[in-house]
Amino acid sequence: MAYDGILMSALTAELNDKISDSKIDKIHQPESDELIIQLRNKTGKFKLYISVNSNMPHISLVDEKRENPLKPPMFVMLLRKLLTGGVLKSVQQIGNERVINFSIESRNELGDPVFYTLIAEIMGKHSNIILIDSNTNIVIESIKRISFSQSRIRPIFPGVTYEVLTNSKINIGNFSEGIFYELAEKNQNTNLSKFLYGTIEGFSPSLSKFILNSANIDIALKVGDLTDGELKNLFNKIIDIKNQIEKKNFSPCTLREKTTGKYLDLLPFYSSIYENNPEYNIKKLDIISAINEYFQKKELVNRFLQKSQSLRKLVSTKIEKLINKLSNLENDLIMAEKAEEYKIKGELILANLYKIDPTSTEIEVENYYSQDNELLKISLDVRYSPSVNAQKLFKKYSKLKTAQIEVTNQIEEAQKEIAYLENVLTNLENTSDNQNIEEIKEELQNEGIIKKRKFEKKSKIKSQPNRYISRDGFEILSGKNNIQNDMLTLKTASKSDIWLHTKIIPGSHVIIKANGKEVPETTIYDAAIIAAYNSKGKNSSQVPVDYTLVKNVNKPSGAKPGMVIYVKNKTIYVTPTEEEVSILKKLAD
Repeated sequence: MAYDGILMSALTAELNDKISDSKIDKIHQPESDELIIQLRNKTGKFKLYISVNSNMPHISLVDEKRENPLKPPMFVMLLRKLLTGGVLKSVQQIGNERVINFSIESRNELGDPVFYTLIAEIMGKHSNIILIDSNTNIVIESIKRISFSQSRIRPIFPGVTYEVLTNSKINIGNFSEGIFYELAEKNQNTNLSKFLYGTIEGFSPSLSKFILNSANIDIALKVGDLTDGELKNLFNKIIDIKNQIEKKNFSPCTLREKTTGKYLDLLPFYSSIYENNPEYNIKKLDIISAINEYFQKKELVNRFLQKSQSLRKLVSTKIEKLINKLSNLENDLIMAEKAEEYKIKGELILANLYKIDPTSTEIEVENYYSQDNELLKISLDVRYSPSVNAQKLFKKYSKLKTAQIEVTNQIEEAQKEIAYLENVLTNLENTSDNQNIEEIKEELQNEGIIKKRKFEKKSKIKSQPNRYISRDGFEILSGKNNIQNDMLTLKTASKSDIWLHTKIIPGSHVIIKANGKEVPETTIYDAAIIAAYNSKGKNSSQVPVDYTLVKNVNKPSGAKPGMVIYVKNKTIYVTPTEEEVSILKKLAD
């Protein structure tokens, strides 16, 4: 994550412009590791948000309301006593470190001015919020106390002197060509990325990678591998960053993975190198919006991926078990198919009773059921008469014949269950909608595949099918889950609308709303692209898509959600692309 010192420089500049000389109205501590300070100045009202959560520590301005605990923590009670009614005079970054000092002027009980510094250290698991006396640098309190047993070098608790963080890195404001080449000479065997973030204050691995990519230099190289020209190019890129920082010329952006929507990075500078990359989505925003989108949406995406992944794993495990069960059933069927042999042997014994010696353990008779009347050996149990042996063979035949019917039915049910679950799995893999995940979860609960927790309520909000407009202006709808598929096909669609689905491939039901008009081939092609893209074959070429009138589609009695049969269909072969689908999606927006 690139919430580094350089990004903090951009944030500090923005906060100074917006919240300097603001009065502190209220202070809240919704969670043990986060703080919200409500501010007011001539330009408006603001909520300063500071999170020192070890996973996603950050500072920003937010709008949303947060639930507060019934009993306020001691830390926020102290802040309210000392800071409420005070004025936030300035926001200052310590060098290019991930540390921001909020200088506050307040009043004591006698009405005399007192000065405090609220320090936000944004450093992963070591993040902290510390209140100190500005005149003495004595720690008054911190949101996380650090005892001597935890850190002998830098304890943080009431009464100790606050020690400013120091390091041996070069401040980019002091960076020069001489310093650069001196450092390069000393770090010949150091990886280039590590060389940058290890020597320049405020640089992160992400920013270092960004600079190397901008300079068209392989990030896997070491400093000593660079030519004189490449070294010069790298130095110029660093100076360019230095100039942008000094001019406060930041262009923050978020970087996402296209396929999953996962937030990958938060950068202080925009780069065109990601624009045409099919793997990424890059979005330029102001610093506050970029931080809020990255952290808020990243948290939502992470929760979504976690929830989606757990369901995918559950469904995949269920499919795997069913495939193993199907294999065993098919072996049982092979055994059951031998039933006819027992019947033939029983009838041959009865036909040859007069020839059989009751003490014989085996007989060899002519098998007149075979084409060549070949001889067949039949084992006998001497404990029983030949006729009883025959009856026992008839019983085996009857038992296996019954088993054959039962096993055949079980195989059919297992195949249907696998087809259904593969459809569910495809829906899970193709969705980026948190509400849709909840609906798929409900569907699995209704089918008894996963247990429903006690007191778990059904979601009242329902997601809507994906909506597109074809190049000819026809509305196209695509189900996101099996419940929506049934709703679209069986209730929403008219009998004269066109229904599409990938042939033998798990996927969504797609409906072309004809509205009494003749649907052109180009619209059928567009809808087929959508059907293929919203299926398991989305990354394949020449995907077969069946289409027919809705009146030719029926749901068998007792069939699982989304499972239908259809007749009088035609097949079209298409190769889906995200670009084509995006165009059709935009036409509907």
